[in-house]
Amino acid sequence: MQIDMDSVMVKLVSIEGVWLQLLPSSGWSAMERGSEFIEPIDLVKAIYIVDLEHVAMYWDDWRNYEAFILEIRLADGRKPGYINRIQKYLDWRLALRENPGEFVRHAPPSPDVQEIAFAAQRLASARSGEVGTPTSCDLLFCACSRDPGLSEALQQAGLQLKELEAAIKKLP
Repeated sequence: MQIDMDSVMVKLVSIEGVWLQLLPSSGWSAMERGSEFIEPIDLVKAIYIVDLEHVAMYWDDWRNYEAFILEIRLADGRKPGYINRIQKYLDWRLALRENPGEFVRHAPPSPDVQEIAFAAQRLASARSGEVGTPTSCDLLFCACSRDPGLSEALQQAGLQLKELEAAIKKLP
């Protein structure tokens, strides 16, 4: 089997860094919502689960971020009620370990999420002067830039977007 090195998925996987943790977590979030594609809301949820520590400072209170995430309805219409971030992450890692070398299926990224990932990589690259690895901050900012409705909802939930934007310009 020959791999098409120009395929979107190969390019997405080559981004590396936290993105490789967020991609499957986002995919599982999409599947929980009953979506066949990862949408920006799933990426925002994955950032909460996988890397809250790096974005919490851009919220008026990180618990407002958590409250926003808990409003995302599951496929059956229920709200999750509580998310154990560590347990979610461990479930994903254990699924990978159960079948070493096998692909663990999750929803693929939508065109919007693909563009968010590539835009975040461009941001990181512009900062470093070479091919950069985006941070969760880059990805969150690009999600807001790509989806104005999501951006507005996140800001209403306490995201301080101007502070996030200023901070990503200063990242190494």
